[in-house]
Amino acid sequence: MIKYSIRGENLEVTEAIRDYVVSKLEKIEKYFQPEQELDARVNLKVYREKTAKVEVTIPLGSITLRAEDVSQDMYGSIDLVTDKIERQIRKNKTKNRT
Repeated sequence: MIKYSIRGENLEVTEAIRDYVVSKLEKIEKYFQPEQELDARVNLKVYREKTAKVEVTIPLGSITLRAEDVSQDMYGSIDLVTDKIERQIRKNKTKNRT
């Protein structure tokens, strides 16, 4: 089960943004045991140039999964960061098998 800590800098984290982040990051739960406790820290930042930066950090004991993306579209950045985290998980799991 993942606990989410979602923080916004220069923007208010609305319920819609929170729900979108949680719904996207829930798809990585399938890679972990149901009883495993995870803490995902999500930082959302908006700059003056109207760009958005999304950072996700998930500590897993011996390794830390981390991804970030900067673009004009915050929702698109959330999608890209989720894909990056998922790739890191798959890469790490195949490394451990060999």
